[in-house]
Amino acid sequence: MEKETKYKDGMDMRQFKCLHDISFYNNNYYVGFDKDLLFGKSDDDDTTEWFIVTPYGSTLLGYSLTSNKDLLEKTDIRRT
Repeated sequence: MEKETKYKDGMDMRQFKCLHDISFYNNNYYVGFDKDLLFGKSDDDDTTEWFIVTPYGSTLLGYSLTSNKDLLEKTDIRRT
């Protein structure tokens, strides 16, 4: 099972612990399931894009909206 499948549509992204030591303005890292490294890139409005980070790149999980309680909205998987 790929890592992305653990992160379901509608999942509350606020459940993950922020790594403040390596995070900075609108660019935050989190500990996900099984110690996955998650990256949340936010804008100054309402949207955060979520990625899983690996040594080989990152995979877009989806996005969340502050106005929608930061629930994950899945998108097509895209590796960067």
